[in-house]
Amino acid sequence: MTTQTFIRAALGLVLVVATPVLAQGPSQQVGNGEIRIAFAGDSMADGMWGGLVRATSSDACLKGHFTLGRFGENGTGLTRADKFNWGEETKKIIATFSPDLVIASFGLNDRQGVVEPDRVTRVELGGAEWPRRYSAHVSAVLAEGSAGKAGLLWVGLPVLRDKVSQTDAQEKNRLYLENVQSFNSPKVRFVEPWRLAPEGEDTFKPYGPGPSGETVALRSTDGIHFTSAGYDLVAAYLLPRIVAHLEAQGVAVPHPCPK
Repeated sequence: MTTQTFIRAALGLVLVVATPVLAQGPSQQVGNGEIRIAFAGDSMADGMWGGLVRATSSDACLKGHFTLGRFGENGTGLTRADKFNWGEETKKIIATFSPDLVIASFGLNDRQGVVEPDRVTRVELGGAEWPRRYSAHVSAVLAEGSAGKAGLLWVGLPVLRDKVSQTDAQEKNRLYLENVQSFNSPKVRFVEPWRLAPEGEDTFKPYGPGPSGETVALRSTDGIHFTSAGYDLVAAYLLPRIVAHLEAQGVAVPHPCPK
């Protein structure tokens, strides 16, 4: 099975194809008639952006309908709004890029205390106040990111190798889901992270089957990120969910090319 066939098979889950064009950031001009998707968050969001770019630009049938905006900032998160305020940044993305949909992924850099923009208000990690303060920043991204026609999809953190990091990621996914549910809007959805194991408990495995069935490295040596091949699988997982959400929100997406 080729990579293109693999992507089309994944998209066939919803009988529809999304077709993006590469976009590089907030300075670009708004396109004409394209479906615009902004990727916001940390290095995981940036990796997902790359996977979606490769998945679509490599197939002639998938080009020309989407513009993918690259807004991920490595090393950032929601805890240090004094250094990088993602609520305000999401507002800027909406104003400058005018996305139909925002794809958000956060949490890799958030195992620390929350520091507010005033640099005075601080809450230590593990304290009773931490979840509420952190959730306020999640809610800010949801509020600003839902301004587009199709709103926002918040992608959960995948399984991580380190047990402490994995426990933290699971807790954060729970908070993200709770905040999305509290936001109570059909334009905002939590997307369960891609997982290697289709059923049961997912465990971290650095290798797995690639698009052609061969065993390849899917996760990077840091035990956190994916390799290019891994992000390609994540992209194949996300595409049908992105398309289904767009169509549910009234954004028409082209159907598959003839076989």
